[in-house]
Amino acid sequence: MSDTSDERAAQNLREAAERQLEDRTRPALPLPETPEVLRHELSVHQIELELQNEELTQTVLRLQQAHEKYVGLYDFAPVGYFTLDAGGEIREANLRAGRLLGVERPRLLGRRFAQYTAPESRSTLAALLPRLLASEDGLVAELRLQRVDGRSFPVRLEGQAYSPGGSLIAVTDITTEKAAQEELLRLNETLEARVAERLTKIRELSDELKTVALAVSEDLLAPLHQVAALVNLLHRDRSAAPDPLVKHADSVSRAVDRMEELTRALLEYTRASQTRVRLTPLDLNRVFAEVEKDLRPRMEGRAVQLTSSTLPTVLADSGTMQLVFLKLLENALKFTSTRETARIHVGAAETESEFILRFEDNGVGFNNRHKDRLFGVFKRLHPESAYPGTGIGLAIVRRACTRFGGRVWADGRLGEGATFFVAWPKQPTLLE
Repeated sequence: MSDTSDERAAQNLREAAERQLEDRTRPALPLPETPEVLRHELSVHQIELELQNEELTQTVLRLQQAHEKYVGLYDFAPVGYFTLDAGGEIREANLRAGRLLGVERPRLLGRRFAQYTAPESRSTLAALLPRLLASEDGLVAELRLQRVDGRSFPVRLEGQAYSPGGSLIAVTDITTEKAAQEELLRLNETLEARVAERLTKIRELSDELKTVALAVSEDLLAPLHQVAALVNLLHRDRSAAPDPLVKHADSVSRAVDRMEELTRALLEYTRASQTRVRLTPLDLNRVFAEVEKDLRPRMEGRAVQLTSSTLPTVLADSGTMQLVFLKLLENALKFTSTRETARIHVGAAETESEFILRFEDNGVGFNNRHKDRLFGVFKRLHPESAYPGTGIGLAIVRRACTRFGGRVWADGRLGEGATFFVAWPKQPTLLE
Protein backbone atom coordinates (compact mmCIF):
# COMPACT_ATOMS: atom_id res chain seq x y z
CA MET A 1 0.00 0.00 0.00
CA SER A 2 1.38 3.49 -0.82
CA ASP A 3 2.10 6.24 1.72
CA THR A 4 -0.90 8.21 0.46
CA SER A 5 -3.19 5.23 1.07
CA ASP A 6 -1.76 4.72 4.57
CA GLU A 7 -2.37 8.37 5.42
CA ARG A 8 -5.91 8.19 4.08
CA ALA A 9 -6.62 5.03 6.12
CA ALA A 10 -5.23 6.66 9.27
CA GLN A 11 -7.33 9.76 8.65
CA ASN A 12 -10.45 7.66 8.14
CA LEU A 13 -9.72 5.74 11.33
CA ARG A 14 -9.23 9.01 13.24
CA GLU A 15 -12.49 10.42 11.95
CA ALA A 16 -14.37 7.28 12.94
CA ALA A 17 -12.86 7.42 16.40
CA GLU A 18 -13.82 11.10 16.76
CA ARG A 19 -17.43 10.31 15.84
CA GLN A 20 -17.65 7.47 18.31
CA LEU A 21 -16.12 9.65 21.06
CA GLU A 22 -18.73 12.34 20.47
CA ASP A 23 -21.51 9.73 20.81
CA ARG A 24 -20.29 8.41 24.13
CA THR A 25 -21.84 9.85 27.26
CA ARG A 26 -19.01 8.97 29.62
CA PRO A 27 -15.35 9.86 29.36
CA ALA A 28 -13.13 7.29 27.68
CA LEU A 29 -10.54 7.32 30.52
CA PRO A 30 -10.79 8.66 34.08
CA LEU A 31 -7.81 10.97 34.11
CA PRO A 32 -8.60 13.77 36.59
CA GLU A 33 -5.05 15.19 36.63
CA THR A 34 -4.58 14.99 32.76
CA PRO A 35 -5.08 18.11 30.73
CA GLU A 36 -8.25 18.11 28.65
CA VAL A 37 -6.46 17.97 25.29
CA LEU A 38 -4.31 15.02 26.30
CA ARG A 39 -7.31 13.20 27.70
CA HIS A 40 -9.14 13.76 24.46
CA GLU A 41 -6.22 12.36 22.43
CA LEU A 42 -5.95 9.29 24.64
CA SER A 43 -9.67 8.65 24.30
CA VAL A 44 -9.46 8.93 20.52
CA HIS A 45 -6.45 6.61 20.47
CA GLN A 46 -8.27 4.09 22.63
CA ILE A 47 -11.18 4.03 20.20
CA GLU A 48 -8.77 3.72 17.28
CA LEU A 49 -7.23 0.67 18.92
CA GLU A 50 -10.68 -0.81 19.50
CA LEU A 51 -11.59 -0.28 15.85
CA GLN A 52 -8.31 -1.74 14.69
CA ASN A 53 -8.78 -4.74 16.94
CA GLU A 54 -12.30 -5.30 15.58
CA GLU A 55 -11.01 -5.05 12.01
CA LEU A 56 -8.17 -7.46 12.78
CA THR A 57 -10.64 -9.88 14.31
CA GLN A 58 -12.77 -9.79 11.14
CA THR A 59 -9.68 -10.20 8.97
CA VAL A 60 -8.52 -13.21 10.99
CA LEU A 61 -11.99 -14.72 10.71
CA ARG A 62 -12.01 -14.25 6.94
CA LEU A 63 -8.52 -15.70 6.64
CA GLN A 64 -9.54 -18.68 8.74
CA GLN A 65 -12.60 -19.29 6.55
CA ALA A 66 -10.50 -18.95 3.39
CA HIS A 67 -7.92 -21.33 4.83
CA GLU A 68 -10.58 -23.91 5.68
CA LYS A 69 -12.03 -23.55 2.18
CA TYR A 70 -8.58 -23.92 0.62
CA VAL A 71 -7.80 -26.97 2.77
CA GLY A 72 -11.12 -28.54 1.77
CA LEU A 73 -10.52 -27.90 -1.91
CA TYR A 74 -6.93 -29.09 -1.63
CA ASP A 75 -7.63 -32.27 0.32
CA PHE A 76 -10.77 -33.40 -1.52
CA ALA A 77 -9.66 -32.51 -5.05
CA PRO A 78 -10.03 -35.42 -7.53
CA VAL A 79 -6.31 -35.04 -8.30
CA GLY A 80 -3.36 -35.96 -6.11
CA TYR A 81 -1.18 -32.94 -5.22
CA PHE A 82 2.43 -33.25 -4.08
CA THR A 83 4.90 -30.52 -3.12
CA LEU A 84 8.48 -31.73 -3.56
CA ASP A 85 11.74 -30.18 -2.48
CA ALA A 86 14.80 -29.90 -4.75
CA GLY A 87 15.81 -33.48 -3.87
CA GLY A 88 12.45 -34.96 -4.76
CA GLU A 89 11.23 -35.49 -1.17
CA ILE A 90 7.53 -35.02 -0.43
CA ARG A 91 6.91 -31.93 1.73
CA GLU A 92 3.16 -31.63 1.31
CA ALA A 93 0.44 -33.92 -0.02
CA ASN A 94 -3.35 -33.88 -0.07
CA LEU A 95 -5.73 -36.64 0.98
CA ARG A 96 -6.25 -37.77 -2.60
CA ALA A 97 -2.50 -38.30 -2.97
CA GLY A 98 -2.49 -40.66 0.01
CA ARG A 99 -5.51 -42.55 -1.30
CA LEU A 100 -3.93 -42.97 -4.73
CA LEU A 101 -0.86 -44.58 -3.18
CA GLY A 102 -2.68 -46.41 -0.37
CA VAL A 103 -0.70 -44.54 2.30
CA GLU A 104 -1.85 -42.26 5.11
CA ARG A 105 -0.82 -38.71 4.36
CA PRO A 106 1.52 -38.23 7.39
CA ARG A 107 3.55 -41.26 6.29
CA LEU A 108 4.14 -39.71 2.86
CA LEU A 109 5.88 -36.63 4.20
CA GLY A 110 9.66 -36.75 4.11
CA ARG A 111 9.80 -39.71 1.71
CA ARG A 112 11.12 -39.55 -1.83
CA PHE A 113 8.49 -39.45 -4.54
CA ALA A 114 10.54 -41.95 -6.57
CA GLN A 115 9.78 -44.52 -3.87
CA TYR A 116 6.19 -44.66 -5.13
CA THR A 117 7.12 -44.84 -8.81
CA ALA A 118 6.91 -48.16 -10.68
CA PRO A 119 10.36 -49.52 -11.62
CA GLU A 120 9.75 -49.08 -15.37
CA SER A 121 9.03 -45.35 -14.84
CA ARG A 122 11.82 -44.37 -12.47
CA SER A 123 14.21 -43.36 -15.24
CA THR A 124 11.44 -41.17 -16.71
CA LEU A 125 10.91 -39.49 -13.34
CA ALA A 126 14.67 -39.05 -12.79
CA ALA A 127 14.90 -37.16 -16.09
CA LEU A 128 11.72 -35.18 -15.39
CA LEU A 129 12.41 -33.76 -11.92
CA PRO A 130 15.44 -31.59 -12.89
CA ARG A 131 13.46 -30.21 -15.82
CA LEU A 132 10.59 -29.37 -13.46
CA LEU A 133 12.86 -27.31 -11.24
CA ALA A 134 13.92 -25.21 -14.25
CA SER A 135 10.53 -25.03 -15.95
CA GLU A 136 8.42 -21.90 -15.80
CA ASP A 137 5.65 -23.11 -18.13
CA GLY A 138 5.26 -26.56 -16.60
CA LEU A 139 5.66 -30.07 -17.97
CA VAL A 140 3.29 -32.95 -18.66
CA ALA A 141 4.25 -36.62 -18.75
CA GLU A 142 2.73 -40.07 -18.40
CA LEU A 143 4.25 -42.70 -16.14
CA ARG A 144 3.24 -45.44 -13.72
CA LEU A 145 3.06 -45.14 -9.92
CA GLN A 146 3.13 -48.05 -7.51
CA ARG A 147 0.94 -48.50 -4.42
CA VAL A 148 2.29 -49.90 -1.18
CA ASP A 149 0.58 -53.22 -2.00
CA GLY A 150 2.76 -53.51 -5.12
CA ARG A 151 0.08 -52.74 -7.71
CA SER A 152 1.01 -50.15 -10.34
CA PHE A 153 -1.28 -47.86 -12.30
CA PRO A 154 -0.87 -45.26 -15.06
CA VAL A 155 -1.02 -41.54 -14.23
CA ARG A 156 -0.72 -38.22 -15.98
CA LEU A 157 1.76 -36.01 -14.14
CA GLU A 158 1.59 -32.23 -14.56
CA GLY A 159 4.17 -30.16 -12.73
CA GLN A 160 5.96 -26.86 -12.50
CA ALA A 161 8.65 -25.16 -10.45
CA TYR A 162 7.55 -24.05 -6.99
CA SER A 163 9.64 -21.71 -4.85
CA PRO A 164 11.83 -21.98 -2.98
CA GLY A 165 13.75 -24.55 -5.03
CA GLY A 166 11.05 -27.19 -5.26
CA SER A 167 8.24 -28.31 -7.51
CA LEU A 168 4.49 -28.77 -7.37
CA ILE A 169 3.00 -31.75 -9.21
CA ALA A 170 -0.57 -32.88 -9.86
CA VAL A 171 -1.20 -36.59 -10.45
CA THR A 172 -4.30 -37.90 -12.25
CA ASP A 173 -5.18 -41.59 -12.33
CA ILE A 174 -5.75 -42.47 -16.03
CA THR A 175 -6.45 -46.18 -15.58
CA THR A 176 -9.93 -45.87 -17.08
CA GLU A 177 -8.68 -43.69 -19.93
CA LYS A 178 -5.90 -46.16 -20.76
CA ALA A 179 -8.29 -49.09 -20.63
CA ALA A 180 -10.61 -47.26 -23.05
CA GLN A 181 -7.68 -46.53 -25.38
CA GLU A 182 -6.58 -50.16 -25.32
CA GLU A 183 -10.13 -51.30 -26.02
CA LEU A 184 -10.36 -48.84 -28.90
CA LEU A 185 -7.06 -50.10 -30.31
CA ARG A 186 -8.28 -53.67 -29.99
CA LEU A 187 -11.52 -52.79 -31.76
CA ASN A 188 -9.57 -50.97 -34.48
CA GLU A 189 -7.35 -53.99 -35.01
CA THR A 190 -10.42 -56.23 -35.18
CA LEU A 191 -12.13 -53.81 -37.54
CA GLU A 192 -9.05 -53.57 -39.75
CA ALA A 193 -8.87 -57.35 -39.91
CA ARG A 194 -12.56 -57.56 -40.82
CA VAL A 195 -12.18 -54.83 -43.44
CA ALA A 196 -9.14 -56.58 -44.93
CA GLU A 197 -11.10 -59.84 -45.03
CA ARG A 198 -14.06 -58.13 -46.72
CA LEU A 199 -11.77 -56.40 -49.21
CA THR A 200 -10.17 -59.73 -50.08
CA LYS A 201 -13.60 -61.25 -50.72
CA ILE A 202 -14.69 -58.22 -52.73
CA ARG A 203 -11.54 -58.43 -54.86
CA GLU A 204 -12.13 -62.14 -55.41
CA LEU A 205 -15.73 -61.52 -56.44
CA SER A 206 -14.68 -58.58 -58.61
CA ASP A 207 -12.02 -60.67 -60.35
CA GLU A 208 -14.52 -63.47 -60.82
CA LEU A 209 -17.09 -61.04 -62.25
CA LYS A 210 -14.51 -59.58 -64.64
CA THR A 211 -13.52 -63.07 -65.76
CA VAL A 212 -17.14 -63.97 -66.36
CA ALA A 213 -17.79 -60.72 -68.23
CA LEU A 214 -14.77 -61.29 -70.45
CA ALA A 215 -15.68 -64.90 -71.08
CA VAL A 216 -19.29 -64.05 -71.89
CA SER A 217 -18.32 -61.18 -74.17
CA GLU A 218 -15.71 -63.19 -76.00
CA ASP A 219 -17.96 -66.24 -76.29
CA LEU A 220 -20.78 -64.09 -77.65
CA LEU A 221 -18.64 -62.84 -80.50
CA ALA A 222 -18.15 -66.31 -82.02
CA PRO A 223 -21.88 -67.14 -82.55
CA LEU A 224 -22.49 -63.57 -83.66
CA HIS A 225 -19.86 -64.00 -86.36
CA GLN A 226 -21.58 -67.22 -87.47
CA VAL A 227 -24.96 -65.50 -87.66
CA ALA A 228 -23.39 -62.63 -89.59
CA ALA A 229 -21.83 -65.12 -92.04
CA LEU A 230 -25.21 -66.82 -92.63
CA VAL A 231 -26.87 -63.45 -93.21
CA ASN A 232 -24.15 -62.55 -95.70
CA LEU A 233 -24.86 -65.79 -97.61
CA LEU A 234 -28.52 -64.78 -97.83
CA HIS A 235 -27.51 -61.35 -99.12
CA ARG A 236 -25.38 -62.91 -101.84
CA ASP A 237 -28.37 -64.91 -103.09
CA ARG A 238 -30.96 -62.14 -102.77
CA SER A 239 -32.37 -62.87 -106.25
CA ALA A 240 -33.51 -66.35 -105.25
CA ALA A 241 -34.99 -65.28 -101.91
CA PRO A 242 -38.50 -63.82 -101.50
CA ASP A 243 -38.78 -60.18 -100.49
CA PRO A 244 -40.00 -60.86 -96.91
CA LEU A 245 -37.02 -63.12 -96.30
CA VAL A 246 -34.65 -60.43 -97.60
CA LYS A 247 -36.21 -57.87 -95.24
CA HIS A 248 -35.91 -60.24 -92.31
CA ALA A 249 -32.31 -60.94 -93.23
CA ASP A 250 -31.60 -57.20 -93.27
CA SER A 251 -33.16 -56.84 -89.81
CA VAL A 252 -31.12 -59.76 -88.50
CA SER A 253 -27.98 -58.25 -90.02
CA ARG A 254 -28.55 -54.91 -88.31
CA ALA A 255 -29.33 -56.63 -85.00
CA VAL A 256 -26.17 -58.74 -85.26
CA ASP A 257 -24.08 -55.67 -86.02
CA ARG A 258 -25.57 -53.86 -83.03
CA MET A 259 -25.07 -56.87 -80.77
CA GLU A 260 -21.46 -57.18 -81.88
CA GLU A 261 -20.91 -53.47 -81.28
CA LEU A 262 -22.33 -53.68 -77.75
CA THR A 263 -20.35 -56.81 -76.98
CA ARG A 264 -17.11 -55.15 -78.06
CA ALA A 265 -18.04 -52.11 -75.96
CA LEU A 266 -18.61 -54.36 -72.94
CA LEU A 267 -15.22 -55.97 -73.55
CA GLU A 268 -13.62 -52.54 -73.68
CA TYR A 269 -15.31 -51.52 -70.39
CA THR A 270 -14.18 -54.71 -68.65
CA ARG A 271 -10.62 -54.43 -69.90
CA ALA A 272 -10.45 -50.78 -68.81
CA SER A 273 -10.25 -51.94 -65.19
CA GLN A 274 -7.91 -54.89 -65.82
CA THR A 275 -5.03 -53.39 -67.73
CA ARG A 276 -1.69 -53.13 -65.97
CA VAL A 277 -0.83 -49.57 -65.04
CA ARG A 278 2.29 -47.60 -64.16
CA LEU A 279 2.13 -44.26 -62.38
CA THR A 280 4.63 -41.73 -63.77
CA PRO A 281 4.73 -37.93 -64.16
CA LEU A 282 2.63 -37.28 -67.27
CA ASP A 283 2.43 -34.05 -69.28
CA LEU A 284 -1.25 -33.65 -70.19
CA ASN A 285 -0.36 -31.25 -73.02
CA ARG A 286 1.31 -34.20 -74.79
CA VAL A 287 -1.69 -36.41 -74.05
CA PHE A 288 -4.01 -33.82 -75.59
CA ALA A 289 -1.77 -33.50 -78.70
CA GLU A 290 -1.68 -37.28 -79.24
CA VAL A 291 -5.43 -37.70 -78.83
CA GLU A 292 -6.10 -34.69 -81.08
CA LYS A 293 -3.99 -36.35 -83.78
CA ASP A 294 -6.03 -39.59 -83.46
CA LEU A 295 -9.29 -37.63 -83.80
CA ARG A 296 -8.37 -35.67 -86.94
CA PRO A 297 -10.00 -38.20 -89.33
CA ARG A 298 -13.31 -37.75 -87.48
CA MET A 299 -13.10 -33.97 -87.83
CA GLU A 300 -12.60 -33.98 -91.62
CA GLY A 301 -15.32 -32.07 -93.43
CA ARG A 302 -16.39 -30.30 -90.23
CA ALA A 303 -15.62 -26.88 -88.75
CA VAL A 304 -14.15 -27.85 -85.38
CA GLN A 305 -12.23 -25.60 -83.01
CA LEU A 306 -10.51 -28.04 -80.64
CA THR A 307 -8.33 -26.06 -78.20
CA SER A 308 -6.73 -26.36 -74.80
CA SER A 309 -5.24 -24.17 -72.12
CA THR A 310 -1.85 -24.99 -70.62
CA LEU A 311 -2.41 -28.31 -68.89
CA PRO A 312 -0.54 -29.58 -65.82
CA THR A 313 1.80 -32.50 -65.38
CA VAL A 314 0.13 -35.13 -63.21
CA LEU A 315 1.04 -38.46 -61.67
CA ALA A 316 -0.92 -40.92 -63.81
CA ASP A 317 -0.88 -43.93 -66.10
CA SER A 318 -0.37 -42.86 -69.72
CA GLY A 319 -2.79 -45.39 -71.24
CA THR A 320 -5.52 -44.57 -68.74
CA MET A 321 -5.25 -40.81 -69.22
CA GLN A 322 -5.24 -41.14 -73.03
CA LEU A 323 -8.39 -43.26 -72.77
CA VAL A 324 -10.08 -40.60 -70.60
CA PHE A 325 -9.19 -37.78 -73.03
CA LEU A 326 -10.21 -39.87 -76.06
CA LYS A 327 -13.65 -40.84 -74.72
CA LEU A 328 -14.51 -37.33 -73.49
CA LEU A 329 -13.41 -35.64 -76.73
CA GLU A 330 -15.22 -38.29 -78.82
CA ASN A 331 -18.34 -37.52 -76.79
CA ALA A 332 -17.89 -33.78 -77.39
CA LEU A 333 -17.41 -34.31 -81.15
CA LYS A 334 -20.53 -36.46 -81.33
CA PHE A 335 -22.83 -34.00 -79.59
CA THR A 336 -21.52 -30.95 -81.50
CA SER A 337 -22.17 -32.60 -84.86
CA THR A 338 -25.27 -30.43 -85.44
CA ARG A 339 -23.38 -27.18 -84.84
CA GLU A 340 -22.14 -25.09 -87.75
CA THR A 341 -18.88 -24.60 -85.86
CA ALA A 342 -18.05 -26.98 -83.06
CA ARG A 343 -16.08 -25.44 -80.21
CA ILE A 344 -14.41 -27.81 -77.77
CA HIS A 345 -11.98 -26.62 -75.12
CA VAL A 346 -9.95 -28.43 -72.46
CA GLY A 347 -8.87 -26.44 -69.40
CA ALA A 348 -7.50 -27.14 -65.95
CA ALA A 349 -7.51 -25.78 -62.41
CA GLU A 350 -5.74 -26.86 -59.24
CA THR A 351 -6.78 -27.36 -55.62
CA GLU A 352 -4.71 -28.40 -52.64
CA SER A 353 -5.21 -32.11 -53.35
CA GLU A 354 -6.48 -32.39 -56.95
CA PHE A 355 -6.21 -31.22 -60.53
CA ILE A 356 -9.62 -30.36 -62.00
CA LEU A 357 -9.81 -30.92 -65.78
CA ARG A 358 -12.68 -29.28 -67.74
CA PHE A 359 -13.93 -30.55 -71.11
CA GLU A 360 -16.30 -27.89 -72.48
CA ASP A 361 -18.34 -27.99 -75.69
CA ASN A 362 -21.10 -26.00 -77.38
CA GLY A 363 -23.12 -29.07 -78.27
CA VAL A 364 -26.75 -29.99 -77.64
CA GLY A 365 -26.22 -30.23 -73.88
CA PHE A 366 -28.55 -32.16 -71.58
CA ASN A 367 -31.07 -31.75 -68.79
CA ASN A 368 -29.23 -31.54 -65.49
CA ARG A 369 -31.99 -33.48 -63.76
CA HIS A 370 -30.75 -36.59 -65.56
CA LYS A 371 -26.99 -36.02 -65.25
CA ASP A 372 -26.57 -38.99 -62.88
CA ARG A 373 -27.47 -41.32 -65.76
CA LEU A 374 -24.65 -40.04 -67.97
CA PHE A 375 -21.97 -42.33 -66.57
CA GLY A 376 -24.04 -45.52 -66.39
CA VAL A 377 -23.31 -48.55 -68.57
CA PHE A 378 -25.43 -48.42 -71.78
CA LYS A 379 -27.33 -45.38 -70.44
CA ARG A 380 -28.32 -42.68 -72.92
CA LEU A 381 -29.98 -39.25 -72.67
CA HIS A 382 -30.39 -38.80 -76.44
CA PRO A 383 -31.95 -41.12 -79.07
CA GLU A 384 -29.58 -43.52 -80.77
CA SER A 385 -31.01 -42.61 -84.17
CA ALA A 386 -29.79 -39.02 -83.77
CA TYR A 387 -26.48 -39.75 -82.00
CA PRO A 388 -25.20 -43.29 -82.67
CA GLY A 389 -23.08 -45.03 -80.08
CA THR A 390 -23.03 -47.76 -77.47
CA GLY A 391 -23.65 -45.54 -74.43
CA ILE A 392 -20.59 -46.89 -72.65
CA GLY A 393 -17.89 -44.29 -73.37
CA LEU A 394 -18.63 -42.11 -70.31
CA ALA A 395 -18.96 -45.23 -68.14
CA ILE A 396 -15.42 -46.17 -69.19
CA VAL A 397 -14.24 -42.66 -68.19
CA ARG A 398 -15.78 -43.00 -64.74
CA ARG A 399 -14.41 -46.53 -64.29
CA ALA A 400 -10.89 -45.46 -65.30
CA CYS A 401 -10.88 -42.41 -62.97
CA THR A 402 -12.45 -44.18 -60.00
CA ARG A 403 -9.77 -46.84 -60.24
CA PHE A 404 -7.19 -44.20 -59.20
CA GLY A 405 -9.33 -42.39 -56.62
CA GLY A 406 -10.50 -39.73 -59.10
CA ARG A 407 -13.96 -38.26 -59.59
CA VAL A 408 -16.06 -37.33 -62.63
CA TRP A 409 -19.21 -35.25 -63.01
CA ALA A 410 -20.92 -33.08 -65.57
CA ASP A 411 -22.95 -29.91 -65.93
CA GLY A 412 -25.08 -28.93 -68.90
CA ARG A 413 -28.13 -27.16 -70.26
CA LEU A 414 -30.28 -28.23 -73.18
CA GLY A 415 -29.15 -26.49 -76.34
CA GLU A 416 -26.29 -24.67 -74.60
CA GLY A 417 -23.55 -27.25 -74.41
CA ALA A 418 -22.01 -29.31 -71.64
CA THR A 419 -18.94 -29.38 -69.40
CA PHE A 420 -17.43 -32.60 -68.11
CA PHE A 421 -15.12 -32.48 -65.09
CA VAL A 422 -12.37 -34.88 -64.06
CA ALA A 423 -10.89 -34.44 -60.57
CA TRP A 424 -7.55 -36.25 -60.62
CA PRO A 425 -5.78 -36.68 -57.25
CA LYS A 426 -2.26 -35.35 -56.87
CA GLN A 427 -1.37 -38.58 -55.09
CA PRO A 428 -3.46 -41.23 -56.87
CA THR A 429 -3.90 -44.64 -55.29
CA LEU A 430 -4.75 -47.69 -57.34
CA LEU A 431 -7.89 -49.02 -55.68
CA GLU A 432 -7.90 -52.44 -57.33
